[in-house]
Amino acid sequence: MDDRDHPPRAGRRRTAEGLTPPGRLELTRRPGTGPDISLLGNLTGALVVELGCGSGHNLAHLSTHATRCIGIDHDPSKVDRARALYGHLPRLRFLHGDAAERLRNLAAGSVDVCLSIFGALSFAAPRPLLAATADALRPGGQLLVVLRADDHHDYITVLARR
Repeated sequence: MDDRDHPPRAGRRRTAEGLTPPGRLELTRRPGTGPDISLLGNLTGALVVELGCGSGHNLAHLSTHATRCIGIDHDPSKVDRARALYGHLPRLRFLHGDAAERLRNLAAGSVDVCLSIFGALSFAAPRPLLAATADALRPGGQLLVVLRADDHHDYITVLARR
């Protein structure tokens, strides 16, 4: 998600960099609706990877709950924007590249949660990305996927790795 999905409200200006993490995880196209972070359980000590992180808003929020967060995006301008907005946060980093390839560079079983919130699983070939995700997730790790069902509804699915 980025400003094209949720433009700033009239009269509200954002600073160009160094934003405070948002106070809520946004899983739908309507801010303030839908499940909150409790959907993922306790994230203390977790490694969270977002596949298609966009401007990094959701991952910035999650970085206040998890030990480490990694955002991956194929679009270098989105990675640059995420770094400008949230690169100052200590437990958060953003990487440019193919999500499946970046996941394959992580140790097998090292990731606690993978997210694709209107992200890479909406755009990339699912088979290689799902295979790389399964390898990266620890047993019991979770994959949260949010997809657009239609113009007014979104699908939210959480899968657990066996």
